[in-house]
Amino acid sequence: MGDDAPYLVDRADGVLTLSFNRPAQGNAIPQEAVPGLTELFASISSDPTVRVLLVRGEGAHFSAGGDVRSFARAIEQPVEARRSDFTSRLNAVRGMVEAYLSIEVPVIAACQGAVAGAGLMFALGADYVVADETVTFLFSHQRVGLPPDGGVSLLLPRVVGQRRAAELILTAARVGADEAFRIGLATRIVAASELASEAAAQAKRFARAPVGAVRQAKKLVASSGEQSAAAQLSAERDAIVEAVGTADFEEGVRAFIEKRQAVFPSASD
Repeated sequence: MGDDAPYLVDRADGVLTLSFNRPAQGNAIPQEAVPGLTELFASISSDPTVRVLLVRGEGAHFSAGGDVRSFARAIEQPVEARRSDFTSRLNAVRGMVEAYLSIEVPVIAACQGAVAGAGLMFALGADYVVADETVTFLFSHQRVGLPPDGGVSLLLPRVVGQRRAAELILTAARVGADEAFRIGLATRIVAASELASEAAAQAKRFARAPVGAVRQAKKLVASSGEQSAAAQLSAERDAIVEAVGTADFEEGVRAFIEKRQAVFPSASD
């Protein structure tokens, strides 16, 4: 993939870094990039060399979401053709969203500038969001006469609650850094000069963690709102019973007793 590709992929030390690479367009994601992103996301959980996904954007903005300029072609179409076109577009986006949300390893989003439209999904669906002081989360679908897409209506209520989600979407809100931290859109806010280093440090921390335990923890958190208390407690029990049979558990216990930093076998390159 060349330097002019809509996104770049780098792999190092257990971290797969996905960089949106259209800074002149606010890192808007063209429709032709969706199949490749879907394939990438679908491959991560079965790739033992990837223990963390870090999503970031080149330039001043994280991502403006879908490429609204491409919509200009749509309004020249007859209505039925336009609706057919958008059905195909959104079915493809749905596959990408489902693949992203199915990733079993920790996902970090490093956000600056605009986080808008369908680009919100990458932050809302992440496990850890570090943002800098320039960040603005934009719920601006109304500007082009549309309701939210890209899984925003699914994910936003999970992150901030249903009443706050309704407020943000219905008022086409702009949420700056301080408010984003206060309501949970961002895990941490840092200075712009520290965004890259903070995201990299957190990615390295996740990459050193015991792989099985981290995957099970992520799965348990994801299922917590969908199951009864009994089912969730059973899932916790089963996850721990599986974990105690691993070399990571043995190393963790020994390291704790010996008062040293654990070096988990599953996280060793």
